[in-house]
Formats: sequence, C-alpha cells, structure tokens
Amino acid sequence: MIIWGTRGITFTLEDSQFQCPQCGGMQNGKLKHVRNFFTLYFIPIIPLNVAGRFVECSVCNGTFDEQILSYDPEKERQENEIRMLRVMVMAALADGKVDDLERGEIHKQYEEITGLPLVAATLAEEIKMATASGADLNAYAASFADTLTGKGKALLVKVAFHTMSASGTLQPGHQEQLMKLSDTLGIPEEQYMTLIDQISTIQ
Repeated sequence: MIIWGTRGITFTLEDSQFQCPQCGGMQNGKLKHVRNFFTLYFIPIIPLNVAGRFVECSVCNGTFDEQILSYDPEKERQENEIRMLRVMVMAALADGKVDDLERGEIHKQYEEITGLPLVAATLAEEIKMATASGADLNAYAASFADTLTGKGKALLVKVAFHTMSASGTLQPGHQEQLMKLSDTLGIPEEQYMTLIDQISTIQ
C-alpha cells in the first residue's frame, strides 16, 4: 500500500529585530514561512505552496504577521496625534464654523495628548483644509475606525465631545455628528451613551 499526503514544514528565512507588541520593546525575531510538501511514506518529497509567513519573537515566542517588521511606534504616535487634531477640527466644523472657544479647547486638548503646544498657524491650516475638503467628522473617522483600539475610540469620542461642547451648548450639527459616531466606531448604543455620560462629567 502506498501512503501519501501533505504536511507543512516551517523554515527560518532570516533573523531580524522588530517592535514586539507583547514584550513592549525591540526584540530579536525570526521571519519564518511554512511550506506544504507532498509526502510519500511520511517523507516530504515535492515542495508545494507556501502556506504562510510569520515573525516569531525570540523572547516571548509570540508569533505575528510579517507586517510587524515595518511597524514604527513613533510614526504611529505621530499619525494618531494628527488624526485627533483633525477629529477636533471636524467636530468644531459640524456647525459650520470654528469659534474662539472651540479653538481654545482644541489647543488645550492637543497639548494634553501630545505634551506640546499647538502652533496657531498649524490649526489655521487644518481648518482651511477641512473646510475645503467638505468631509465631515464621521466620514473622516470611518476611514481609520477599524485600526482603533477601544481606548483609541474612547479618546476620539472624548476630544470630539469636548470640542463640540466648548461653548456650553451642543448645536444641532454637533448633536447629529456626535450621535452618528456610535455606528461609525462600532460602539453599541448603550455602551456609547454610558461613555458620553462619563465624558460629559470630565472637564
């Protein structure tokens, strides 16, 4: 009787350093791939397709998608900061304008997030670009919502709410955009309303 089949064999392609999400820092890792082989009497004979590639951390032994090799935490931090600034600008523009109280709130929250003051010219340019693009808060948030963690979504709602309520009263345009965020971010309505209640008590 001839016994044949297939099985995967893992090979190490190269050693590399990467930012390990589990270890929380730069670690040595190995880029590996799994190739399927046709086997005869359980002996791999003919190489077939590559079943997958992954990176394995040499410290925690965690395995991650190959894209982790290009992960740059500093770049991600900068991207998140500019996203939150644009969220605040579009939140303010939900009623068609950015008033002085909203500008002040944007400056305040930006410094809380980044630890650095926001240059007035940068804010003016962001307002100009947002106005020209015609995009609204939810359309913008939808473009990256699936990359946000639960903490990231909560921060987005927080900065949007505090910007919109800077003058003490939410305008109709603000209310409409704020309520749509629940669906845009994929937050269940009851959980979203609880989050809004918590945020509204924090100044």
